[in-house]
Amino acid sequence: MRRLGLVLLLPLLLILFLALTAGAAPRVIVDGVALNTRVPPQVEEGIILVPVRDIFEALGAGVTWDRTTGTIDARKGNDHVRLRIGADNAIVNDFVVPLSVSPRIENGVTLVPLRFVGEALGAKVSWNFLTRTVTVTSGTEPASISAPAGPQPSPELFHREFVWDYGGKRWTYKLQVPREVYDYFTSLKRLPTSDYSVYVTDPADDPYISAIAARFQEVAAREGYSPKQTVEFVVAFVQSLRYVTDDVSKGFDQYARYPLETLVEQEGDCEDTSILLAAILREMGFGVVLILLPGDPGHMAVGVKGENLPGVYYEFEGARYYYVETTATRWPIGRIPDEFRGRKAVILPLVPRPVITHEWTSRRTISGHIELKVRVQNDGTAVARNTKVYAALEAGDGRVYDQRWSEPLDLEPRTKGTYTLYLKAPLNVRTRLIVKIVSGGYLVDESTSEPFRT
Repeated sequence: MRRLGLVLLLPLLLILFLALTAGAAPRVIVDGVALNTRVPPQVEEGIILVPVRDIFEALGAGVTWDRTTGTIDARKGNDHVRLRIGADNAIVNDFVVPLSVSPRIENGVTLVPLRFVGEALGAKVSWNFLTRTVTVTSGTEPASISAPAGPQPSPELFHREFVWDYGGKRWTYKLQVPREVYDYFTSLKRLPTSDYSVYVTDPADDPYISAIAARFQEVAAREGYSPKQTVEFVVAFVQSLRYVTDDVSKGFDQYARYPLETLVEQEGDCEDTSILLAAILREMGFGVVLILLPGDPGHMAVGVKGENLPGVYYEFEGARYYYVETTATRWPIGRIPDEFRGRKAVILPLVPRPVITHEWTSRRTISGHIELKVRVQNDGTAVARNTKVYAALEAGDGRVYDQRWSEPLDLEPRTKGTYTLYLKAPLNVRTRLIVKIVSGGYLVDESTSEPFRT
């Protein structure tokens, strides 16, 4: 059996995530209070280090320092932690515990590994890679450290193994994903758009997709694969995932998964597996698009840029994109299921773009105006430039009693803008509120109220 054994360990992931937002020191929150440290927290080999006295005192432990031996002793209740500058292990309640990073002195301040210290004193330590925040919650029970019993699966990690066949060989791939990372993606609302390219271009899971793409490229180089064989190798990996419809797996229809969700769940429908395949091939440098086939049922596949290949392809921007089915094994590039032949395809290029939604509230003012507060949100992956709100009171036959435009805003991805407009309402007329969102010169969203009398 040929093994593609990639295990993404948590320290490596932390390094990758930290690199995405390099320049800002991690924040540390202890029991809901920001930890103000003598020097900013440092990062070494994916491990966060903080000043020793600051963290121990925040956790309610007493600290003593022996300058002669470079030894730190901390006590909290019945727990005793001893560390020594430069040592690769520590003593916790009479047990020797290895350290990933040794305590050190920098600019006169002693730094110690934050996660180790917190967990040694019975605290729970979690890391939010998107906000670069470490949250430490004190435990109510004393820490219990037992003798090492070999590596144990962490409940904070998802362990996944993939097995598939290609080129007469069986391949395996191992992946570990922190639960908090997976939970981040599942907590995101599903976007109100059929252009699923936004799930591919979201940068939050780039470290994982980049690591997978790099490993696949290494294998392709070692095996001497041609570009076509390399694409086939990745296609076979994605096709090995279990096909399941959204109503079965999620209990409702139209739930598009981010690539990392599909990897952890190891299943999905045509949208999910197409999003995953497109994300990996795009990272590997291949020309790729999503192919949407409207109809009943609708379908999604991937288009891979190529020339002089057999099978079905679509012309887009002067190039040929060959059809790739992702929902079952052994579908070669260019072969399309008979039920989808002849359908007119919608090509979705993988470019970041905004996705705009809005909601609003209104009230009558003392002056007789209607105050309208409109909250506009960009859930996409590109800046929504020159975004403004139009509001009016409908008078019928395409006319309005009053209308207003807001000042424009540029909305970054996953941000909101609030607009306030005032409309003069004529007395005792039946009307409706009309709200339109215009971004980059295009109407992107609109709504109307129920009829009411002023």
